[in-house]
Amino acid sequence: MDRARYTEVRTLPGFVESFNGRMRDECLNEHLFDNLRHARQLIAAWRTDFNHHRPHTSLAGLTPAEYANRSEEGQNLNRANLN
Repeated sequence: MDRARYTEVRTLPGFVESFNGRMRDECLNEHLFDNLRHARQLIAAWRTDFNHHRPHTSLAGLTPAEYANRSEEGQNLNRANLN
C-alpha cells in the first residue's frame, strides 16, 4: 500500500468519530423523534446545514461543499502544499 493511501486510511477513523460525536451532540441528543420519517427529515436538515452552511477549520474555513467544488487549480495547489 502506498504511503499516501495508508495515511488516508489510518486517519479516517478520527474524522468519522469527530463527525459521529458532532451529530450525536447537535442532532440526535437534541430531538425526540416521533417516527422514522421525522428522524430522517431532521437528520437530513442537520446534514445539509453541516455540509453546505458551516465552515470547517480543517478545510481552511470552507464548507465541505465548497471544498469539494474547488477549482482544479486550487486542488493542485493544496496537493503541492502537502508534499
